[in-house]
Amino acid sequence: MTERQMQFRVGLLVLVAGVVGMALIFQFGEMRWLWQRHYALRLHFDKAPGVERGTPVRKNGVLIGSVSQVSFDDARTGAGGVDVVVEILEKYPLRKDSHPMLTRSLLGDATIEFSPGKSREMHHADEVVEGSSSEDPLELVGRIESKMNETLDSFAATSNEWRTVGHNMNSLMDTHRGHLDQVIEQAAESLHEFTVAMKSANQTLADPQNQENLRKTLAALPEMVEDTRKTIAAIRKTVVVADASLTNLAEVTTPLAKKSGSIVGKLENSVGNLESLLAELNRFAVKLNRDQGSLRLLVSDPQLYRNLNESAATLQSLMKHLEPAIRDLRVFADKAARHPELLGAGGAIKGSSGLK
Repeated sequence: MTERQMQFRVGLLVLVAGVVGMALIFQFGEMRWLWQRHYALRLHFDKAPGVERGTPVRKNGVLIGSVSQVSFDDARTGAGGVDVVVEILEKYPLRKDSHPMLTRSLLGDATIEFSPGKSREMHHADEVVEGSSSEDPLELVGRIESKMNETLDSFAATSNEWRTVGHNMNSLMDTHRGHLDQVIEQAAESLHEFTVAMKSANQTLADPQNQENLRKTLAALPEMVEDTRKTIAAIRKTVVVADASLTNLAEVTTPLAKKSGSIVGKLENSVGNLESLLAELNRFAVKLNRDQGSLRLLVSDPQLYRNLNESAATLQSLMKHLEPAIRDLRVFADKAARHPELLGAGGAIKGSSGLK
């Protein structure tokens, strides 16, 4: 066998291997998704953070399509919102009561998730479906942090008020410490006046009319005491509930106050990482949406799609015709491995026994 023949056979083997590899990629890879049939649905959201072209659409966690277009809904008066056009695989019909929910992860990745639904009617193409958005985890964390800051500020203000009250009490005691004698004399005068008042009261009570009025008052006193007791019981219950609420609030706020520094630090790191990730995604999206990009041409150029379809059909036909050649190559390789002397000029002149 000459060197030219060997090069031809090696090149043919490489070509056949490449063709087989391409056929396997098209057969078992995700490339066949490009020419599967789709139908379009128009979803309306009040807000759609993180949604862009290519955002996945799922149902029960299974990928059924992707977002093809995002635009503002300026046609609705007052409400506004965002219109999102999704391309759904035709083999995944959606029921009428299937509701789309926009969810976001902590990293900001958006996903449109459809609920299963139980209706027998199905959504038809170009139908407008109302969707809803879940709460953003970062917004929830921001609101919790704001509430925690307000609570801690309230506790700090209350502590400062109690500190001021204690300081005022100490100042008052220090200021009037030298006037205790005057206070005692004033107390003695007050007792004398009280004695005089009691004598006047005895004279007043000696009057029969006043005694009758006092008797009526004493008769009504038990009812008044009962009402007072009920009022005090209600106030006691209210105080107990308020004390329990303050205890629970203290149990909740104490660990958060201790870890507020680390929580804020982690949130700042997460926001920084998120900003860098969004910048990278933005650069990737710009490159992906270039007019001369490969994926852009593959999606938007119908001539390229037809060429790929014709190439796939040609490869399929070529595979059918290559099966006999591959079978002969296998037999040839087996013979060459068992009887390499048949490859030379002697093998061409001298016949073999016919055994492998």
